[in-house]
Amino acid sequence: MPIYELRGIEYEITQGVIQLVEEGVSLPAYWSHPRMGSRCPAIALIHDWWGITPAIRRMANFFAQNGYYVIVPDLFGGKTAATPEAAIELVKSLGDQGYPRVNAALTALEQHHQTNSDVAVVGLGMGGSLAYEAAILRTDLEAAVVCYGFPGRYFGRLKQTLAPVLAIYGEAEPYVSPAEVARVRAELQVSPQAAAHQVHVLPHAAREFFSETASEPEREAGKQAINLILQFLEQHLRPPERLQRVLR
Repeated sequence: MPIYELRGIEYEITQGVIQLVEEGVSLPAYWSHPRMGSRCPAIALIHDWWGITPAIRRMANFFAQNGYYVIVPDLFGGKTAATPEAAIELVKSLGDQGYPRVNAALTALEQHHQTNSDVAVVGLGMGGSLAYEAAILRTDLEAAVVCYGFPGRYFGRLKQTLAPVLAIYGEAEPYVSPAEVARVRAELQVSPQAAAHQVHVLPHAAREFFSETASEPEREAGKQAINLILQFLEQHLRPPERLQRVLR
């Protein structure tokens, strides 16, 4: 996807489809990671209500090229939606199984022999909502990134977040009001990680600014968002071991 501009070291990657098995539960996932033979930080990339689309796979590959071990848990079991109506049905069929599946992916990354146990969750839309939940419930996350996630069900609990949170919204966001974004900021400011949290509102953007059909202003917002995400992850996750040795 052209909005992603690689900077610094670009790694050759391996990608494909795998089955995660965590606590006896098998979960399909898309998988992308650097092909470099040393351990690296990890990302659980959580898709929106459309499912694992080509855009999501390209985003996973982009993060892998930047040195991250990435797993995208397939919350819908291989199904994708082309219309909002179909997407709503997929969300309904998921029920309350979203967070347990995200949690399984995060646990798998924490324990994987190719990761350095530094793990972040990055979520879009529905996935962003689940990223809020992970930041509240897990005590071992290094970072949580929320792109246009729905915060309403977590109000009153965001002040409990233990992981640094980066929340990104568009100024023309149609579903999350400016008052709700302000409340997110206010609650995060009284949490244990208050100094580490960031909330950004991007001009000339609504939501889904990583979409293949985004307008030019939205694509520019997508570039801004990607740069914010990379900077945030670099701040809170250790780099790949080989790069660490070079930096020393």
